[in-house]
Amino acid sequence: MNSRTAASSSGPSSRGNLISRLLDGTHEYIAYLRKFTRNARLYLLGSFLMGVTFNVFQLLLNLYLKELGFAEGKIGVIISSRAIGMTLIAIPAAIILSRIRLKPVLLVSVILFGICSYFISSVQLFETLVLFSALAGMAFTFFRVGAAPFYMRNSAGDERTHLFSIAYGTMLVAGMAGSVGSGKLVNILTDYTGSAIAGYRYTLYIGIAIGLLALIPFAMIRASRPSKEENRISLSRKQIRERGGFYFKLSFCNFLVGLGAGLIIPFLNLYFRDRFNLSPATIGFYYFVVQFSMLAGSLSGPVLAKRFGLVRAVVLTQLASIPFMLILSYSYFLPLAFVAFVFRGGLMNLGQPIVTNLGMELSSREEQGLVNALLMVAWTSSWMVSAALGGSLIQHYGYTVTMNITIILYVISTIVFYIFFRNTEVRRESAPGWKLIKEAVS
Repeated sequence: MNSRTAASSSGPSSRGNLISRLLDGTHEYIAYLRKFTRNARLYLLGSFLMGVTFNVFQLLLNLYLKELGFAEGKIGVIISSRAIGMTLIAIPAAIILSRIRLKPVLLVSVILFGICSYFISSVQLFETLVLFSALAGMAFTFFRVGAAPFYMRNSAGDERTHLFSIAYGTMLVAGMAGSVGSGKLVNILTDYTGSAIAGYRYTLYIGIAIGLLALIPFAMIRASRPSKEENRISLSRKQIRERGGFYFKLSFCNFLVGLGAGLIIPFLNLYFRDRFNLSPATIGFYYFVVQFSMLAGSLSGPVLAKRFGLVRAVVLTQLASIPFMLILSYSYFLPLAFVAFVFRGGLMNLGQPIVTNLGMELSSREEQGLVNALLMVAWTSSWMVSAALGGSLIQHYGYTVTMNITIILYVISTIVFYIFFRNTEVRRESAPGWKLIKEAVS
């Protein structure tokens, strides 16, 4: 009798505690949102609009090119050309943004990105698609490279982890809107025009128009010139000698993750189309759900980081994603593949804003722009290689072999990341949480 009473009382109590923690977490986020500066909020809004365009293309471009008759190998080359453009311009973009005001560069990059995206949606010549894909990548890079230093400059230390998580979450919300909306719009416009190609093309045009709306919030930003410390961005021999080890460790881990991701992530829409014969609308819904899981993961990042530390939170979540990647690789049962797709996306992407935050916190102010650019170069240079290779591997060997190679690279990158950065955090003795030790990595 007593045991039953204890059990019954513990159930509601535990549920009450869970609800209480969720409410506390929600209130904490709302409190930090109120702390964000006007500039940070405007950048978040512009990021959302740019993110809608980016995710419309991420979902539909491969399917559109496939409809035009391109094989996976050529589609991979077009995707990798965007990464080539981003890789080539990332370091110069960081140096440029460290010397001039951010706002005019943002406005020009949004316009150029829209123009290049229009040509990608309109032409059918392979060489022209490769060229404008590379140029679009260059234009988008200024927006990406400028983000992290801008957030650091326009925030205080106690709110930064939340700002980086919300910034990442903003892109995911944009992905949710872009995915579910564009997938349905393709079907509507295809029925209206009587042509699947026209349905894809007009949907891409609408996506471009949404991205151009980012000109409004970006134009309202009141950004001062970069400080003297930030003007010191360079790659001198002295800097490489003193900080080269840190740059290599952070970049190499990001490179390995990107190498694995580039093999398969750009082709997951084709995976559902080819393996399960799904329509664009259904694939769009799947991407909507996975973006939601990624959003939930990114917003829970600060909670996990507070409990386990930045480094261990990344390691734990990336390793937890591996079983779901294995299911995705071998399953031909659609409900199981869908569940694996959702959980893999949420877990694997939870650590991305934490890695960026870690890189910024371990950097001095004058090198934050450079470190952010190096993270981006590591990611895009790996995609430059693996996206083209992934398309060819899928074309010749299928999805299972390609996904297994991705899994191996994910495991290696996680182990290497832990070895490199495990000593950069220690538990605080006087208060809960973790303390970063910059001197532990060089």
